[in-house]
Amino acid sequence: MNLPISFPSQAEQLRKHLQAYAGATAEERLQAVADTLAAADALSAAGGHREEQLRYHDWCERQWRDRMKEFIAQHVAAARAAR
Repeated sequence: MNLPISFPSQAEQLRKHLQAYAGATAEERLQAVADTLAAADALSAAGGHREEQLRYHDWCERQWRDRMKEFIAQHVAAARAAR
């Protein structure tokens, strides 16, 4: 398929990205990670759904904790019954 705009391959983009960071110090790499996280947070806030996302994350966390408490309680009860 011939497109009027050529796009670089994903492999080529990744190769260039890795070459750019190959000589970076650990501090520079950590700063790049921090910048990426800050950009993602800014995009999330700009999307207008940040509060909804946080509520959903909290709900998922509560669900996970409840399931883990149930799981642990079942295994503790089973271990006590086996004694």
